[in-house]
Amino acid sequence: MNLRRRLFPLIVGLAGLAGLLLVIQPSRVLAALHGTDLGLVGAAMLLTVAFYALQGVRWHFLLRAAGVRLHLHESVLINLAGQTVTAVIPLGDLTRALFATQATGVPFGATAATVTVQDLTFTSLLVLAATPALMGIPGGWLVSAIVLGGIAATLLVLVVPGVYRPIRRLLGTVPLLRESVEQVDTLRRESVVLLTRPLALASGIIDLARVALAAGALELLLRAMNIERGYWVALLVVAVAYVGGALSFLPGGIGANEASLIGVLVGFGVPAGQAAAVALLERLLLTGVPSVIGVLAYVAIHRRLHLGSLVASPRTVLTSASTSASTSAAPATCEVAA
Repeated sequence: MNLRRRLFPLIVGLAGLAGLLLVIQPSRVLAALHGTDLGLVGAAMLLTVAFYALQGVRWHFLLRAAGVRLHLHESVLINLAGQTVTAVIPLGDLTRALFATQATGVPFGATAATVTVQDLTFTSLLVLAATPALMGIPGGWLVSAIVLGGIAATLLVLVVPGVYRPIRRLLGTVPLLRESVEQVDTLRRESVVLLTRPLALASGIIDLARVALAAGALELLLRAMNIERGYWVALLVVAVAYVGGALSFLPGGIGANEASLIGVLVGFGVPAGQAAAVALLERLLLTGVPSVIGVLAYVAIHRRLHLGSLVASPRTVLTSASTSASTSAAPATCEVAA
């Protein structure tokens, strides 16, 4: 039963994606895929690898700012290993934070804060970079307003104690989170600290480079399908698809990401069959590439750094994190303070 609950969101996303392809007609999608420039697809894969490697580099600087002592290559490999889970289960992005806790003994709230800050930074930069193009499409201003407003609201919760307190009480009523309220407190506290650290702020330029890589990878896919729409359209498509996937709360945004991508491309005059083919290739980049390199990274480091299972459930992630934090809270707190 537990396995079914964990897989249910993924199944919903896959069903939505399958339904989308059936509506467009598989024959049209296959016809669009015929003649795809595989060289350009391969180049897009390499940009995707660089995207996740840079994510690990940026995360390393955030970990350092939070007092988490890992070597650069360890941070990058742990980040890659976590991507395997992010693509297939809810709360999967917490796994890399848990791995960092298991490897160093630093409280889970502190490592989770680095993931929170990185996600806020990347999403903000992605939407801001795409805003000029968003203004040129119907409802684009609303997308920008919703996303940036949501980020502002998140920052408000993190920074203003009076806003956070009622949310904390609400978390105490949720069975999955009840035992981890103290870790949420640590996450909030460490997030605020990170948002004031020069190293954490300055390294945000790396997330801007990731925005450029994500748009570049999609543009290569478009060119591989003989679709010439330009870099800024590719950036716009990435932003809308990323936001659509994030708002769906489905693992890896599967289904919602593709629907958003297809909708924007069709709006720019791309035939539905071609748009769906691009969406499938993009899913290959979002799930296939990080899954493969993530498993390889995990195999390379899990024994040496004493990492737990790649397939831990969200409840296990939170419970294990609380246990890890409680057994090492004193020395870890001293390290963070240092």
